[in-house]
Amino acid sequence: MRESIQSNHTNVLQQIEQQTNTILNEMYLLNLDYNWNPEIILSLQNMFDAESFTYEQVINSDYQEGKIRRKEIATPYIQSIYIYYKNKNNRVLTSRYGITDIEEMTDNSWFQEFDESSTTEDIWIKNLQIPDYSFTEKEPVISVFRNVFKSNSQTSEGIIVLNIYQRYFSDLIKELNNYHHQSIFVLDENHNKLFGNSNSKQINPEQFLLPGNRSSYEVTIDGTAYIVNQLASDSHQLRYFSLVEKSQIYMIPNQLRLLTLIFVLLSLILGTTTIYYLTRKNARHVSDIISMLNTSNHDKEELIKNISFKDNEYQLIVRKLLKNFIAKNNLEKELNDKKYQFQEAELSALHNQINPHFLSNTLAIIYWRAMALTGQPNKVTQMLETLTDILDFSLRIKHHTVTLEEEIHHTKNYLDIIRIRSDHEFMIDWDYYKRDLHEQVLKFILQPIVENSMTHGSDYDHENRAIHIKIKIRKIGDKIRFTIIDNGTGMSEERLKELVKELDKDEYTTSHIGFANIKKRVSLLFNKNYQFIIRSKKGWGTVVMIEHPVS
Repeated sequence: MRESIQSNHTNVLQQIEQQTNTILNEMYLLNLDYNWNPEIILSLQNMFDAESFTYEQVINSDYQEGKIRRKEIATPYIQSIYIYYKNKNNRVLTSRYGITDIEEMTDNSWFQEFDESSTTEDIWIKNLQIPDYSFTEKEPVISVFRNVFKSNSQTSEGIIVLNIYQRYFSDLIKELNNYHHQSIFVLDENHNKLFGNSNSKQINPEQFLLPGNRSSYEVTIDGTAYIVNQLASDSHQLRYFSLVEKSQIYMIPNQLRLLTLIFVLLSLILGTTTIYYLTRKNARHVSDIISMLNTSNHDKEELIKNISFKDNEYQLIVRKLLKNFIAKNNLEKELNDKKYQFQEAELSALHNQINPHFLSNTLAIIYWRAMALTGQPNKVTQMLETLTDILDFSLRIKHHTVTLEEEIHHTKNYLDIIRIRSDHEFMIDWDYYKRDLHEQVLKFILQPIVENSMTHGSDYDHENRAIHIKIKIRKIGDKIRFTIIDNGTGMSEERLKELVKELDKDEYTTSHIGFANIKKRVSLLFNKNYQFIIRSKKGWGTVVMIEHPVS
């Protein structure tokens, strides 16, 4: 809260500083014209020194007067502007009277600030009293002065005066005032008060000024504690102050703190009472429910007779729901057990579709008979040997998962058989890292998809077109991803939608039995924690992506 109040006061002072800098920048604009523009300087100097004006000088005089007069009228905070170059006729250009003698002005106290020996190039600020006209009372103004060095002189050759209404700053501070009796004012480098709000008139700077430029501190004046916030201007030698009685700043927060404390105490008392009542009531309910759970069905009617429902009309409903809930839980447990047994049986059946055991022994006999006929290894024995290795892989490993190395070896055996029996050329690109070969993957995950690419991807109308299959395997985090890409015939969008729809069914209604087999097994093993995506385009090929957790 203290930081919030400090930030609020700082923001107010920063807004006043920004507005003050904007106003003082008017002096820099005047300086560009009347201290740096040789044409304007020479023209004005000639008019100041002339005994009488030529026609051209009269026109130029009217132009210069109109120029600064328009600036005065267009800017609400400017009271008047004076431009003076040292001249023998003591003439000055003003926004109110044009070019006139200094002695004829209603107020010439500003001329006391002109010092021919001054070398100051920065602006300085004074508080003056200047009447708007000869028949009006004097108006408090803030006069901003700047020396003119028009001929590269080392000392001042003139002065520019910008008079600003002091009431403009007072109105600005009044709009930003946040607290009752808050004093906001501005001091120059000599600790003179330039302007402030009405509350600051009784403030003596000597009572609260401390060495340095601390942004916030506390002082005690006539027994009253004040919070002082100070902002030093970076652009000008000015300091902006805010003084507020400490009791005023923390009055509302203290009231809110007291009200909050009272509210918390009342809430605590009310909450404790309510919790005590509800706890006793609910304790009775819980006790009755526990009694019901520990009571057999035979004693249930006797228990209900001994419990009063006078104040607990919903208790019978709770008991009934609880009984149904327990029955439902038992039923769900029984169903889950049956479902698990069914999944195990179905998974075993799926494996048996791929690897019947009796073929292994039969193939071994055929292998030796073929060897006996030729007396040496041949393509038939090579195919039988590879096929026997495949069947041995399915029979030897009883688990649902194998290492990636074993799965790749099995798939390569299958491809060796296809190369021997097939008349169509095909190319296989393998892309995997050896460091991943020990990872556990789903058994028979690659061979059915590769077989599908060879069977359904071949284009028999183009005999010269070779099938090109790329198999990419990557471990991503705790999952392994298989991507199989072929350049086969592909599928139309309608056929792809039908295939995806068929794969979501429990029955094998699709001709792509390999896809269905893999998706069913991966869904049974990994539940929903897997991805099975098929992308295909007619005439371009097919992409299959399967991702499952590393076992």
